[in-house]
Amino acid sequence: MTGTVCYKALWELMALLALAEFSSCEFPVKTAYSPTDLRIMDPGRLGQLHINWTVPPILRSVTDCFVRFQLEYNNTYENRSQIVRIRERSYSAQFDLEKDNHVKVQILISGSCVNSSTEVQSPPVEAVLNAQRKGIPGSKINDSNCVFYNWEYMECIWDKGRVQHPDYQYRLYYWHKGMEQAEECPQYIASKGKKIGCRFNRQFLMDFTEFNICINGSAEGHPLQPAYFTKQIQNLVKPSAITTLSLESLSNGQLSLKWSPSVGRVPHQCLEFEVESGPAGDGDLMQKNITRESSILISRLHEHMPFCLRVRCRVNHFCADSHFWSEWSSSLCLPAEPGLPHILESDDTASGFSDGLESDGESQT
Repeated sequence: MTGTVCYKALWELMALLALAEFSSCEFPVKTAYSPTDLRIMDPGRLGQLHINWTVPPILRSVTDCFVRFQLEYNNTYENRSQIVRIRERSYSAQFDLEKDNHVKVQILISGSCVNSSTEVQSPPVEAVLNAQRKGIPGSKINDSNCVFYNWEYMECIWDKGRVQHPDYQYRLYYWHKGMEQAEECPQYIASKGKKIGCRFNRQFLMDFTEFNICINGSAEGHPLQPAYFTKQIQNLVKPSAITTLSLESLSNGQLSLKWSPSVGRVPHQCLEFEVESGPAGDGDLMQKNITRESSILISRLHEHMPFCLRVRCRVNHFCADSHFWSEWSSSLCLPAEPGLPHILESDDTASGFSDGLESDGESQT
């Protein structure tokens, strides 16, 4: 009997110990604790900000949990709230420094360490980086227009602010991810002693990444209001004009137009072409055709009128989200002599660029 009592007492003791271990270890996290020390840091990259935070001490020793973080902030490009979920304790994103920037972070926990079959979310914590509202009121530039000519060099021209001072002078700074820190414009464009733009040769540029720009300055010893822009330079390409065309009037009445793509760094597979054709001097009867080939067959209408064709090009949507048209090529015109074959060629080696811009897409700022 004594042995039976001892065995029973030992079994009850082991059960109590197991229950105590189960109670204290299976669900050590009773709630999702919020992050601490949330910070928004500006490393001087003209809008590229770093966000980091720390994990509460109670979560650092937990091994049977799946812990991740939900970060919410305003997307500069789409002007809407952006939510990302990550496992890292830091994040970098592009922000508009002309606005107050709010960031919220919360911890998400799932696994055997929480007494729940679903993910547990902590209350969010928030940090704010306030806009730098300094400078002479009304002195901020109105806009900055950048064009990446032939994928070779880029020029950015800005419009003066509405408030002018006799000795105002603007300065441009830029940054992309290939740089350690922001730098000043390598080559200013000036007019009447005032800086109105900046030229970047190819070695200062990087495709398919944010190209951040800040334009500020001073007047009479006082700072001008800064303006910030973020651009994707592959969306700003303006190819050079097509200079070599060949037009043949075939015996079946069709016209065969061929051309050589514009010379430069723009990959041929990134180009598409627009062909305009019709009676000379009659814009209402002109027809337009889009093609990715460097030749086209066109039926000649209005055979008793001189017939003209011309071509221009742009970067297609496979290589960029927006684009500038090149200037038109010189026109090739056939006389009003139906049924006779003709061969015309054009080789215009003049510069393919002019001051005018025609774009069918908005550039990102």
